[in-house]
Amino acid sequence: MELADFRYIIAGAAGWTVAQALKYALSLRQDGFSLDDFFASGGMPSSHSGFVASIATVVGLQEGFESAVFGVALTLLGVVVYDAVGVRRATGENTKILSDILAKLKIRETSLALNMAMGHTPYQVVAGVFTGVVVGLATNLLIG
Repeated sequence: MELADFRYIIAGAAGWTVAQALKYALSLRQDGFSLDDFFASGGMPSSHSGFVASIATVVGLQEGFESAVFGVALTLLGVVVYDAVGVRRATGENTKILSDILAKLKIRETSLALNMAMGHTPYQVVAGVFTGVVVGLATNLLIG
């Protein structure tokens, strides 16, 4: 087996890692060091979108942008983007409201999941897709 045999897995892992690293670097600038920030969902850029966009980019470059498998990858990207902007964003807004209610009731938040259940703005998702496309292009260039 050669490294090129794993290009799709490498592209996805790299897309997620780069997006998470960017998110972590941006959070350091805002609120200091917290290792939890590296694994947090939500925020800028969307690592879910970066993950799928990087794979879709490599699929398109390797299999052709007119191929059925690229169509499947593009459809999956559409579902992830829709989820990140729609469902996950609504969940994040509900999480914020619930946190506000708990604070007013003077109930301490005990669940890390409550902090991490944030969604994305459309801008964060576009940044994630852009990150994924760049990582996919770089992966394809380096591994071919």
